[in-house]
Amino acid sequence: MLSRFVPAAVLAATLLAPATAVAQAEGARTSAVQVFELAQVSINAAAIAPTEFAQKTQAIRSCGDARQLARDLGARVTRDNFVRASTLPSELQPILAETPTGHATPVLFEQGGALHVFVVCGRS
Repeated sequence: MLSRFVPAAVLAATLLAPATAVAQAEGARTSAVQVFELAQVSINAAAIAPTEFAQKTQAIRSCGDARQLARDLGARVTRDNFVRASTLPSELQPILAETPTGHATPVLFEQGGALHVFVVCGRS
């Protein structure tokens, strides 16, 4: 499921690289065994403009918000619990590490016209 987002994740990682470098320079580290609880909201790009989807998903503050937004938009939401950071594509790891709990990642574009965000429901 997550591997098909690598090209978009590379773009997002490039945008976040300066923030990641600053955090690393300041000694911030993430646990090597970090585990995420994730919700993924997906919708066909023909159903909503990417900028509107980004605006709506950046207002998410909980996984309940993600489920409600998915219902409102007619989007699909899936939940993955106990996702080890080390099993995620390397380009997606820093994006999720920097995403606050309850918030959505930047919009990821899938070839074929789908838009996706991941919401960090929890981490340990």
